[in-house]
Amino acid sequence: MTSLLPLYDIAVARGWETGIFKVKKQYFLNRKLIKNLSKTIIIAYDQPLYRLINSGWQGKYIYIEHGLGPIKYYTYKYIFFHEAELLFYPGPVFKRKMQAINPNFKNGLLGGYPKADALVNNKINRSKMLFKLNLNSEKPIILFAPSWGGKYSRKSGIWNANYFKKISNLIIIPHSQDYRYAKKFNAIVPSEIDGINSYIQIADIVISDVSSVLAEAAILNKPVIQLKLPFYPGCFPEKDKRNKKYFWLSSDFIKKEEEKSDINNRPFKIAYLNEDWILGEICEPDKIEQTISIVLSDINKHKQKRKYWAEQSCYKCDGKASIRIAKMIEHFKFTGERKQIGDLN
Repeated sequence: MTSLLPLYDIAVARGWETGIFKVKKQYFLNRKLIKNLSKTIIIAYDQPLYRLINSGWQGKYIYIEHGLGPIKYYTYKYIFFHEAELLFYPGPVFKRKMQAINPNFKNGLLGGYPKADALVNNKINRSKMLFKLNLNSEKPIILFAPSWGGKYSRKSGIWNANYFKKISNLIIIPHSQDYRYAKKFNAIVPSEIDGINSYIQIADIVISDVSSVLAEAAILNKPVIQLKLPFYPGCFPEKDKRNKKYFWLSSDFIKKEEEKSDINNRPFKIAYLNEDWILGEICEPDKIEQTISIVLSDINKHKQKRKYWAEQSCYKCDGKASIRIAKMIEHFKFTGERKQIGDLN
């Protein structure tokens, strides 16, 4: 939703005849929807697509990515990516992943990340927000925003907040799947409907594992800390639980990628690429207090890494992703040409 809504708002403003819909799990509940649904839809996740197809819908789709984290194995692993009529890469590193997986793919364009538009464009009153949250403006604000995995392991995601008990001015924003666990911790846990953008803006340090929030923080040049964990859900060498009928990649290809993974020496290796997604300090969870002190002592130490991966993860980072993507969709609709649009006046 957070990936599609900014684009939807732009589409409405540009006069598109469009709507934004929730697709139900039960196929018979979607019958009314598909009767009035366009022959071309825009998705940011594959499950609604499968539900629509199972409900009898036949058409084409455009794919918008729902994150800026390139590490995980599922990006471009599945068939639906490669059958997209138009696919927008959030940033150049995603394009490199597609080229490594399917060098013949011709339907991709660099678009950026619609959710990041508000991160770049919206201004907040930091003092007012800190007062509202009852945070001490004289001390650093620490944001912990882990990826998902809490329901699978006590060593994943949100459960690492156990190591943050002595840290003051702490905000925890878990992945949507793990919100039910976050209330167990003594920290500010904003409502899920608040979104994360304003909290990244007020943070002095952003801490995560493999979540795309690291790239979002880097866009604003916020120092980050990456937690080194025993494993990351959705990353090699973890086995994919999905049915193999959805895989684009062969079993041999996947096996080789699993063998290349080295969680101890290269915990942030990007799947299918010989690149490491490192944006700042790395530490194990039990070293988080010391690492926060290290980061605060030199906040510019990893500035170049942040800049590089902000640009590689998010194309342009200019707050104009939604309008850029909308214009490319319009051009494609009227001409059939997939035309790359870069800078916008």
